[in-house]
Amino acid sequence: MEKNNQKVIFLIRHGNTEFNEKKLFRGHFDVPLDSAGIKQAEKTGKFLKDINLNIIYSSPLSRAYRTAEIIKKYQKNNIEIIKEDGFKDLNFGEWEGKDYDEAKLLYPEIFDKWIKEPFKASIPGGETLYNAQNRSWETLKEIVARDTGSVLAIVTHRVINKLLILKMLDIGESGMWKINQDPCCINIFEYRYKNFFVSKLNYNFHITDIKDSFFHID
Repeated sequence: MEKNNQKVIFLIRHGNTEFNEKKLFRGHFDVPLDSAGIKQAEKTGKFLKDINLNIIYSSPLSRAYRTAEIIKKYQKNNIEIIKEDGFKDLNFGEWEGKDYDEAKLLYPEIFDKWIKEPFKASIPGGETLYNAQNRSWETLKEIVARDTGSVLAIVTHRVINKLLILKMLDIGESGMWKINQDPCCINIFEYRYKNFFVSKLNYNFHITDIKDSFFHID
């Protein structure tokens, strides 16, 4: 592998939204950052200001793209933000805008499958985790293959981050609910020798004190 194809990838989740606070399924709903989410994005941008990012890739949904814009604001260079549809959140279909209790009440068998075997769950009107993982993974592979920059940021969503991490670390489906991804968390991967190597997972101490960083589910 050529030396100039080695990369550092900052995989970042977007900041908080009103739907997060209410524990509503977000999916393709274009929910904006709330005031807390904007503050989280500002802290993330300040934290990364001395990292010379070459480019930022983002989900086209506003909660991710706005997070990317705020991160860009603190960069020394005027870097580009590219929207990638492959990084769009999971399509939750008829669950979007509903809270967990409502989804469980209306679709008890599917919700039970989502909790126990999420990759086998078929949400009405939505997409499977297999589909979301395939599209996001193909997008990441294309970026790694074509992008000449050595330091990249990707801003996307909780579920998409989890799916990409499973792929990058070659972890099976059972690991889906064992990976936390808090708002504006940072995951750092190195890409070399055609493999991904993890340096940081769900790093969020730029957002919150260590004593407050546990047991965040959404």
